[in-house]
Amino acid sequence: MNRFLILAAASIATASAVPVQKDVVVYGGTSGGVIAAVQSARSGKSVVLVSPTAHLGGLTTSGLGWTDLGKSSILGGLSREFYHRLYLHYQQGSAWNWQTRESYGNAGQGGPAFNATLEIASVFEPKVAEAVFNQLLTEQSVTVVTGRLDLDEGVVMNSGKIAHIRLEDGSEYAGKMFIDASYEGDLLPGAGVSFTVGREANATHGETVNGIQAAGATKNQLRDNIDPYLTPGNAASGLLPGVNSGPGGTDGSADHRLQAYCFRMVLTDTVANRVMIAQPPGYNEADYELLFRSIEAGQTSGFFKFDLMPNRKTDSNNTGGISTDFIGKNYGPGWDWTTLDHDARLALAKQHENWQRGLVWTLQNHPRVPESIRNNYAKWGLPADEFTDNGNWPYQLYVREARRMVSDFVMNQHHCTGALVAPDSVGLAAYAMDSHNVQRHVKNGMVKNEGDIQLSLANPYPISYRSIVPKIGQCPNLFVPWSLSASHMAFGSIRMEPVFMALSQSAAIAASYAIDQDIAVQSVPYAQLRPLLLSAGQALGDTSIGLPTSIVDNTDTALVTVTGDWLSGTSATGFVGSDYLHDNNAGQGTKQVRFALPAGTTGFQRVFLRWTAHTNRASNAAVEIHHAGGTSLQAVDQRANGGKWNLVGFYQFTGAPGEGITVKNTAANGYVIADAVGFFPVDPYEDTDNDGMTDAQEITLGLDPYVSDEPFINAVKGHPSFFGLFTEENIFDLRITRPGLSPSGPANFQLAFSLWPTGSPTSFADYTLPIQKSRPRDFFRVALDTAPSSLVSALAAGQPRKVVVYGTSLTAGGAWVGGMNSWLSAEYPGLLTVVNSGLSGKNSAEGLAQLNTKVLAHNPDTVFIEFAMNDAFLYSDGTPQLSVAQARSNLITMIDAIKGQNPAAEIILQTMNTVWDSPAGSNASATLRPNLPSYYQMYREVAAERGLLLIDHHPNWAALQQGDLATFQGFVPDGVHPVSQGIGKVTLPLLKWKLSGGKPLP
Repeated sequence: MNRFLILAAASIATASAVPVQKDVVVYGGTSGGVIAAVQSARSGKSVVLVSPTAHLGGLTTSGLGWTDLGKSSILGGLSREFYHRLYLHYQQGSAWNWQTRESYGNAGQGGPAFNATLEIASVFEPKVAEAVFNQLLTEQSVTVVTGRLDLDEGVVMNSGKIAHIRLEDGSEYAGKMFIDASYEGDLLPGAGVSFTVGREANATHGETVNGIQAAGATKNQLRDNIDPYLTPGNAASGLLPGVNSGPGGTDGSADHRLQAYCFRMVLTDTVANRVMIAQPPGYNEADYELLFRSIEAGQTSGFFKFDLMPNRKTDSNNTGGISTDFIGKNYGPGWDWTTLDHDARLALAKQHENWQRGLVWTLQNHPRVPESIRNNYAKWGLPADEFTDNGNWPYQLYVREARRMVSDFVMNQHHCTGALVAPDSVGLAAYAMDSHNVQRHVKNGMVKNEGDIQLSLANPYPISYRSIVPKIGQCPNLFVPWSLSASHMAFGSIRMEPVFMALSQSAAIAASYAIDQDIAVQSVPYAQLRPLLLSAGQALGDTSIGLPTSIVDNTDTALVTVTGDWLSGTSATGFVGSDYLHDNNAGQGTKQVRFALPAGTTGFQRVFLRWTAHTNRASNAAVEIHHAGGTSLQAVDQRANGGKWNLVGFYQFTGAPGEGITVKNTAANGYVIADAVGFFPVDPYEDTDNDGMTDAQEITLGLDPYVSDEPFINAVKGHPSFFGLFTEENIFDLRITRPGLSPSGPANFQLAFSLWPTGSPTSFADYTLPIQKSRPRDFFRVALDTAPSSLVSALAAGQPRKVVVYGTSLTAGGAWVGGMNSWLSAEYPGLLTVVNSGLSGKNSAEGLAQLNTKVLAHNPDTVFIEFAMNDAFLYSDGTPQLSVAQARSNLITMIDAIKGQNPAAEIILQTMNTVWDSPAGSNASATLRPNLPSYYQMYREVAAERGLLLIDHHPNWAALQQGDLATFQGFVPDGVHPVSQGIGKVTLPLLKWKLSGGKPLP
């Protein structure tokens, strides 16, 4: 039935002259692609699943039937439903046609194949898995199209978003949201999304097992004494094919090689269902010289696995030093798997297939293979009832790793081990960090494999939402649940099929929410997303409040200063990194380890300390926290709570020199441990105990942000005089009605507002007002005597409003837009519609050209406009793309057109942030915008002339840049686009203040 659906949909699409329009377009017929499409349909969205292959399910339906589960606790939602349906299938007697249920047993990977308690099956036949996927799609009436993406021009962009994708047959599919569920991440290049291929250096993310791993590659290794030369012992004869003279770099250094691919062969020894493997076309016994030499070196078995699936079938994966992995064959000089077109990939996959068919044939038939080995392998062939239209060979090559996105959050080794915890979980992973071998090289005169790393993990860990969406400022309508933002080693753990399904379901749920709210994927508020994921049954793990998001390990020589003779230790478990330090219980008062703050660690932070516990530890280890308010001293008991993060308090940091954490052994009564410190930023609006006072406010007052102080707060509010704070006799209500009054003597009252008391004194509003001093006053209540914006006034009156936000990538990226939307929607639910018509990379000339379709077509009640950032951009010859006069003319023309359509429309102008020449940016942001303040000044003048509301962000950003450069650069890492934290701390407070007319914010 589903097969017919695929062909019919493909025929319709090919005949279409315009893009087929859907809410969600999923590219990739993988397991994750199927789940994403099914969830999109269940969320009430129209969806099309575009698959390059006719058979759906990816590796899960192509031989990977011995599931890399890790722990069953990671399953939830549709992933668990999939494995539950498999379980139900095998409870039927009719499912067992080549063996009995009793003869199968119940062995799975790390657990039972059929878990009766959870009612899930983690071991299954490929054809059964495909049937379950097809059933899920049919139940939701998902449109499935078979077609391959045009890899050259197939991703069609408009205003920084994907407008539609084009297939090789010319058919096109448009959507509001796109989900790249391909194993290659094929939408990433065309969408302008940052990605990487290969292995990072250890130093990139502070890892220990990334990059080249010649010394650490001890598993799946070749035997000793295998000669590397064509003629053994004769270097002049040349190296065997696929063998390099060396690893190509030092251990831990980066390269662009890919870990090896293979097919998960499905074999059977059931004669009635067996098709024997013939010698493949083009067979060359020289290709198996390493196999022969390994056998001559003593190998007699373990050439591939025989993990049994039901009905006497195997999931035969790579094992050992010479096996099914075609090592070093998925990349070469100037190319790798990701750079190949579809036909070249198919040809290379066929080479992999022939290698594996030849491996089996050789083990069964070649005279250089001892008879005992030939006899042991002679009974295995391909199952006649699997992959019946593909020569009984699996459809999908195991593309273990290809492109990996680089977003604002990169999952790495520390997240896998639990040293760092992603606070915005969209799924759990639990499998070992697993990299297959990457190359073969000569080492000590022998052939050795390089790259195999397998590190088991103690517990499941969460995967960040930010790792499945592009970085802010890049494609705002794309989700990437497979080629996600992760280091090579973290990807080696995450890249398991159950995790892929979970992340794909979360991506589809987030896509639905983003469509409903008309916001960028980067602006989806996790606080709103998490309940939706949980209601869908997703397994997300515990909330991460109280766990660090950045760490400094004792091995970080750039941030750690060791005084005195500290020793390295590894005997007690639970430490971060490669070791911990201890003072050897000697020299009390003379030793300390000082941990400086990581870059960007400013504002209020939860501070954590980690140590390894033992009865010989100090129960009074001295810890000094050097923070904005001075130095605080604590004594921690290191005899307990070892191997985990321990909260030592809440503190405010400015990033000034000298701030940090120091562990001392002063008067210690045992061994003092210095392992690592961790930090978790306190959101300025977060109220953990929900008592009406933010955590930051409670910390400032010395209150516990985890314990509600609501009775005390209410008492203070209701009885101020009782608490001796102030009385009506010393309160003066100062209401400022007009800014900019001239000074009139010493009685003047000077009022300056500033968002940054620790930074520059520059403020966004300075007022001077004469007052009558009839008696001493020591307390002032200050309010702005201004009306709220008509947007807020209308919403408060219960009137629905449509808002169009129009501007550069600062608007298209959606961070401030999402923040404003969440704020107003929470206060006035169901009344607000926000349309983001931002134009990434465009100036006001383009804004004027697209005004009809982007703004006027929506007939908005309120329009936000900002184009100064791109209007100020220079050509390469130093001349401006648009002069200030041209930009002004464009702006006024847009204003007139909007007012001409709807005289009652409210137009709000915005100046935005300052810029800097960031080395991480795509251009010299400040150098190419030398006159940016002039364009912002023009916006101020137009707002004054036309009586428009102006939200002037520029002075705040300029004050921060001048007074706290490190924080500013952390908030604007690429030089022009503020990250969410900067938006939350600088842009949104002023925006809320201005829109509400200075009234208390909800």
